[in-house]
Amino acid sequence: MKRKTITIDCFYKPVVARAVSVEIENPSPTNVEVADQENLQVEQEVIVTTAFERDPGKRVQISALPADQQDEARRFYISEGPYQFILDEYPLNDASHARRFQSNWFKQFSWLEYSPHTDRAYCLPCFLFSKKPIGRFGSDTFTVRGFQNWKKVNEGKECAFLKHMGNSGSAHNYSVGCFNNLKNSMAHIDRAVIAQKEKLFAGARLRLTTTIESIRWLTLQGCPFRGHDESINSLNRGNFLEMVKLLASFNKEVKEVVLENAPRNAKYISSDVQKEILSIIARKVQKSVREEIGNSKFCIMVDEARDESKKEQMAIVLRFVNKEGLIKERFLDLVHVKDTAALTLKNSICAVLSDNSLNIQDIRGQGYDGASNMRGEWNGLKALVLNECPYAYYIHCMAHQLQLALVAASREVHEVHNFFQHANFIINVVSVSPKRNDELLATQAEEISREIELGELDTGRGANHMSSLQRPGDTRWSSHYKSIQSLKKMFGATVSVLRNIAHDHSVSKYSRGDASGALRMIITFDFVFILLMMEKIMKITDVLCQTLQKKSIDILNAVDSVSNTKMLLGDLRNDGWEPLLQEVKSFCEKHEIDIPDLNRK
Repeated sequence: MKRKTITIDCFYKPVVARAVSVEIENPSPTNVEVADQENLQVEQEVIVTTAFERDPGKRVQISALPADQQDEARRFYISEGPYQFILDEYPLNDASHARRFQSNWFKQFSWLEYSPHTDRAYCLPCFLFSKKPIGRFGSDTFTVRGFQNWKKVNEGKECAFLKHMGNSGSAHNYSVGCFNNLKNSMAHIDRAVIAQKEKLFAGARLRLTTTIESIRWLTLQGCPFRGHDESINSLNRGNFLEMVKLLASFNKEVKEVVLENAPRNAKYISSDVQKEILSIIARKVQKSVREEIGNSKFCIMVDEARDESKKEQMAIVLRFVNKEGLIKERFLDLVHVKDTAALTLKNSICAVLSDNSLNIQDIRGQGYDGASNMRGEWNGLKALVLNECPYAYYIHCMAHQLQLALVAASREVHEVHNFFQHANFIINVVSVSPKRNDELLATQAEEISREIELGELDTGRGANHMSSLQRPGDTRWSSHYKSIQSLKKMFGATVSVLRNIAHDHSVSKYSRGDASGALRMIITFDFVFILLMMEKIMKITDVLCQTLQKKSIDILNAVDSVSNTKMLLGDLRNDGWEPLLQEVKSFCEKHEIDIPDLNRK
């Protein structure tokens, strides 16, 4: 069989339908001409509205089309369906016993097509999906040549149409299967791939959403993420993984896509993923702060400290007035600096401001501590920023100044300085072990019950809470006030515990010696006097300390608060001695402490 040559016409949309050049056995010219005349108008309409020929006697074989048009042709013919041309009377063939095509055959065989051009029958599925004809006689009857022996149609099992269909494994049934698969849009390979991709995308989105929500919650609560042992067999895999497991236990869809049920290359639970999501969240927070600032001027507050890994970290906080006229403080960034030199800090601050689209020329205030690298007049951070922006006035943190003033004042008075050392020693002796702390709490509970029975303590919701002795901090003077309060509140329980330790021979001699020394310190009039006096003084200064640390404080209110504190301290010095002395005597009598003769010179 001679192979057909592909011409340039194959690459252009046909203007008229192209007929298949095949050899027809003894066609009937008269019948063909009549059929052509009757269907001329229909044929013209098909030519105008379709890109492919509908008439099976005229259309080009699928294998003869360019490769990029074959799938398009199959989809077109499937969408249009078999070409089942209906006539009141079909033309007779030229056999000795003339027969004609019957329209009721369309109902019996849904795949059947009829060509009025050739007066022959064809099979649409075989035309679309059968292999290229191999030249064997009869292999192309229902695809290329067409069937016209109508006599062999109604012969029972020997029916030509039934023999063409064959058994379940026949070529015709294979073509019908391909036909139905392509007709069913859900069975298309591209649709199946798209559906599978959408399912994978939905699972990945749900898995990533679970990770993000877990990270947001842990970040909001300030909880650590990682665990010491995050293996599958671990009983506690860390806060992050345990949070994901908790969410999965309440949602079946989440459970199917997270942790062990997730693809190994897309679990979204690694430390790198956690850090990346945290950086995105941090960037969104910074963007929100930037939008809140708008075009307003702002002040910067900076402090640096060394973290647990011995790295210097610099915290940057912005203070500004928002659109509603309210003073706001917003934490902007935490930056690692290689050293605490003023120039290094200044460059880091400029880099952070630039990353957030903030101009250093808009700074109207600087707030740092009193270290030399911060407040240096020539080479300090204050001076370097002032060189860039002359309106960035420097203010030494007033709360920090108050802390420094109180520490300096206490060290100038030796009795007060010794008192805090003795108080810290007493608290360490009593709270050194859980056993002693439990004994302290039990003794305090007994005293509270006894005082409530005697009517010396008021009862009510939130009153008389159990607490332990508070250790004073080295850097925050306000913690000394809480330490003094706890020692005053638990004075009797502390003395009782120290006496028990001093007389308990089951403990080491070193512990008994420490307890005896602490007991001699605490049950003296001088210790009680300074305890109650410092409690009154620090009650006044602590109010000022807390006020100066408020976000809404401004310079006028700060100065006014300092003036009020000075006035209260002056009143305590001038008029508060007699009430203080009476309170000290009453306290000593309650706890059986000797009171010296104050009138003796």
